[in-house]
Amino acid sequence: MPDKKRLREVTFFSLFLLLLIGFFLLIGETADARAGGGHNYSGGGGSSSSRRSSGGGGGGELDLIFLLFRLIIHYPAVGIPVTIVVVFVVVKGYHKGNDAWIDHTIIKGVRVAPDSQAAVALTELKKRDPDFDDGLFRKRAEKAFEIIQKAWSDRNLTDAQYFLSDGVFEQFSIQLDEMKEKGIIDHMEGLKILGSRPVKFQSDKNFDVIHLRIDAQAVNYRKDEKTGRVLNGARSPENFAEVWSFLRKPGVRTLKKPGLIEGQCPNCGNPIKVGRLTKCEVCNSLLRSGEHDWVLAGITQACEWSARPDRIIPGLGDMVEADPGFNMQHLKDRVAVMFWRKLEAERKGNVAPLRKIARNELCDAQLQWYKPDNSGARRFYTSCAVGAIDLLGIEQKEPDDQTYVEVIWSGLPSILTPNKSIETAPKPINFRHVFVLGRKHGALTKVTSSLASTQCPSCGAPEQTGTANECPYCGTVMNDGSSEWVLEAVVDKTDPQVSAVLTKMNQLRQNPAKQRPAQTQPATVATGAAAPFSQYGLTGLELVKWAAAMMLADGQIDPKELEMLNGIARQRDVSGQKLQNIITELKSADDPVDFVMRTSTLATSNELLVQLARVALSDGRLSDEENAMLQRVGQRIGMQPADINMLVSRERRNLYQEAKTAIAQAKHNK
Repeated sequence: MPDKKRLREVTFFSLFLLLLIGFFLLIGETADARAGGGHNYSGGGGSSSSRRSSGGGGGGELDLIFLLFRLIIHYPAVGIPVTIVVVFVVVKGYHKGNDAWIDHTIIKGVRVAPDSQAAVALTELKKRDPDFDDGLFRKRAEKAFEIIQKAWSDRNLTDAQYFLSDGVFEQFSIQLDEMKEKGIIDHMEGLKILGSRPVKFQSDKNFDVIHLRIDAQAVNYRKDEKTGRVLNGARSPENFAEVWSFLRKPGVRTLKKPGLIEGQCPNCGNPIKVGRLTKCEVCNSLLRSGEHDWVLAGITQACEWSARPDRIIPGLGDMVEADPGFNMQHLKDRVAVMFWRKLEAERKGNVAPLRKIARNELCDAQLQWYKPDNSGARRFYTSCAVGAIDLLGIEQKEPDDQTYVEVIWSGLPSILTPNKSIETAPKPINFRHVFVLGRKHGALTKVTSSLASTQCPSCGAPEQTGTANECPYCGTVMNDGSSEWVLEAVVDKTDPQVSAVLTKMNQLRQNPAKQRPAQTQPATVATGAAAPFSQYGLTGLELVKWAAAMMLADGQIDPKELEMLNGIARQRDVSGQKLQNIITELKSADDPVDFVMRTSTLATSNELLVQLARVALSDGRLSDEENAMLQRVGQRIGMQPADINMLVSRERRNLYQEAKTAIAQAKHNK
């Protein structure tokens, strides 16, 4: 291998250099002796050795070693010290060469990992669906990408609604309504897709999930609908990346004809009529069930994406045993609908959007929050974004089971003034809220309607607007929890009752042996060992926030620290503008570290140091500045310098092993 050759060259170059120095020292010593005492010196052997060592015959190293022995035997005063120095330099040279080899391997692994990652992610799927064509899948996904971007810019979801889950459709619909109310157009032009690749594959008995990263370039800016004035963004092309999550039921074979993305029934090929129909009018197939085609169930900005490992969820195993159709995809989709409808209700000052998915008691309690204050102003949040939706745990009990789902989100505080204008704060606020859901004990999940979270659970009819909580077609009460999860409360994570339950669940999580194994825990083929460099436990945006907060602990970020921050931001898809916004936001906080900790998804502080170390090491060995930053972060969270060094060394070894696997996988895929 070239790397081994380099190691050999460094070692023998060090040996040659030191022996050459020793040789000239020997000449100097004999010359001095002759002048003072008349010793004789024959230069023949030395000249011969020098000629042989400088030749290309391949035996020079042995000649040099022979010369070293001669120095030790005949001139121990020179030979022994030179030998000690030679051994020291050779050992040092060996380690230096080994370090160079490791650095080279890690850097190479970073370069080849994405392609290896994509291949590994889809290996399991191709075993079950031999007709799956990665190129065709990406081509269809890229077409869907173009449709969505145009629909967003046009503020019209008509052409995009066919392949969207209810959660995604609800989010887009509410966000676009908000922009219309504000008179804002999110303009995009010159869209160019730069590439796409799978970054993670998950599978359980209910769904297969492909997470596809799409890199693109476009001119994107927001403008005032009436005046055309640019509000934010740039008129020059900029790169951006998103991760799209597609779901399909296991065992489904790849379509060899147009489907949902093309606006046709994936079963019979009949064109789908405009509207959120649940079933095809011709063949009666469920359209967005995942039974025939991929459904888009999530879009995440690359800087907010993380391939977090699936964790043990307290109570999940017992729930799956009681309800085999229970799946987290459905629960997250339904919570997404609840979240966006709650925001819509607050923005409009009308509880109607919540009526069909939240209990009457919650809806009635919400009314007091919609009332204007004494000045006639009403408060709510706009420009909201969801960072994560995570299932914390499940309790089965009579008469209703309960699930606890954490939603990490941010929003701009806004005020509707008495003259109907909207005033918005310049900076968003971050939140961590727990959505408490209830459902009648013993109720079963309908897997076929898992991605149709807003449909009637009895007849499957599309939900209609209105303040009533009954289905207008079959009369089923939709918010009593008799057959579907409904929203019971939205509380802060520190709420006493919720804290007590979560404490009990966390204790159970730490003792997995006491839990019943969940048969539906996702079997994840994420990046695996083949793609270590995207195996982060937190998003790029969060990582940059943590790093910036730590650097701001002393009140400022020096130029070298800013350079490191820019490097981390580039590697994790955080734009320069977002980085600047983060720094500005943290500078205004009383305690930047405490500010970030309140919204972080990190399980432990040590995880932060692991993430920072992996980022710093992924482009080779640590610089002095990077090492100083890691020491500073580690000490800030209470670690000793020795422990920090051990952690960095461990992660470097891990990256090296993972990089070797990635390189081997890349060769295997060729």
